Amino acid sequence: MSFNLQEPPKEILDELKLLQDALDQEIPPKKLDRNVLICTWNIRVFGNLTMDWEAADNQSPKRDGHSLLCIVEIIRRFDIIAVQEIRGNFKALRETMRLLGPDWSFLMTDVTAGSQGNNERLGFIFDNRKVKLSGLACEIVIPDDVLEKNRAINPDALQRQFARTPYGVSFQVSKNTFVLLTLHVLFGSKPADRVAEIKEIANWIKNWSTELNSWNHSLITLGDFNIVRKGDPTYDAFVSTGLHVPEDLQDIDRTVFKKTYSFYDQIAWFDDNICLNYAQGGVFDFRNLVLVKRPYTLSQLSFRISDHFPLWAEFLTV
Repeated sequence: MSFNLQEPPKEILDELKLLQDALDQEIPPKKLDRNVLICTWNIRVFGNLTMDWEAADNQSPKRDGHSLLCIVEIIRRFDIIAVQEIRGNFKALRETMRLLGPDWSFLMTDVTAGSQGNNERLGFIFDNRKVKLSGLACEIVIPDDVLEKNRAINPDALQRQFARTPYGVSFQVSKNTFVLLTLHVLFGSKPADRVAEIKEIANWIKNWSTELNSWNHSLITLGDFNIVRKGDPTYDAFVSTGLHVPEDLQDIDRTVFKKTYSFYDQIAWFDDNICLNYAQGGVFDFRNLVLVKRPYTLSQLSFRISDHFPLWAEFLTV
């Protein structure tokens, strides 16, 4: 059977129609000069791609043509998407951009070296029809003297550089300029291992937010912080410098596994430094839509689509 991602067979088109209908119901429409839809999505091992409509048992990776079309259909509903777990081999991302077409662009970091980096990149995908770059793209590192000072004062401080350096990019939508800072916090062997890194990024972005505010630039942080739950030390570290998590993003699950509550992914900002008006947010639960005709387990689904739901927020720009 011939394989062309631009020409899926009828049965896959029928499945995509179910997904499209659900997205129409759950995700607000894009409105030029009126809103911006921002999403963060940890797409599990977003690297290589099996160039077939459905990966067979003996094929690897399990992400295939059907899976990628589902991912692309979700991505295109937003204006800016922060993506975690882009791998060194980013074939799936290249094919994603081809499917999205010439109106879309992306930026990404190089691979984070070392075992803790996990061969990962951070990236942003954005719709050029709504979004313009505003000039800044940077990775956040902690100066050596700051690390040494923190270690000397507090034994629970960050003991090393960020395992995967946070990535900040400035965007302009309508007349609003803002910086999105995304990261993927090291999971560690236990939740306590994450606290120092989360605390340090909270301190860093508080200082950076104050600086950006003097230039009338807002700062929104988003990504996979591996936070356990509200009230946990990981969450307390995250909000310790005043980051605001909207109420409707507080009590919703972030991952596909039904018996494991997760609060990993976040979209947050400082109330005194936001040029956009928050309207609403949520996650998009794709499980039943992809499992309708396919007998995947949730674990199998996680390697085809992701183990995380896309977490999104709608901001008004007027």
